[in-house]
Amino acid sequence: MIAEADTPLAHRILLVEGRATEKVLADVSRALPRLSVNEEALFLSYNYADVPVGRSYGCCYRRTDASDVVRVTTTVVAVTQQWAHKWDAIPHGWKTLAVLRFEPEIPEMIRDLPTASRWHEHPIAVHISDQDTWEARVKMGEAQAD
Repeated sequence: MIAEADTPLAHRILLVEGRATEKVLADVSRALPRLSVNEEALFLSYNYADVPVGRSYGCCYRRTDASDVVRVTTTVVAVTQQWAHKWDAIPHGWKTLAVLRFEPEIPEMIRDLPTASRWHEHPIAVHISDQDTWEARVKMGEAQAD
């Protein structure tokens, strides 16, 4: 287990590849709740630490342009992976399918993500983090922070 506190500040980001297709959601329905109006099921790339369900973040921004940032509360609602087991956290080093809640609404950059039926179908396009992580990445230069 890797605690978030043991991860460098600039690396504390969720790496979003794409939105899950309806077929994927049907295949993992025993592990994920039905999506509400402000929720999206997203394919996340390898995670930086063990992140519990209920953890909230404050920023969404494009991987290629951190200046394109949306301040939105983003909460981890549910987590699974290819075997459709319900997990209580996004584990360190795993690719996961996670339901995230966006408040007050799902940002356009999330709504515009392509749908995917598996990981690595699309490159990482959006980062989700706290404000202090976003600031650290901008200060370092986004390309140097990865």
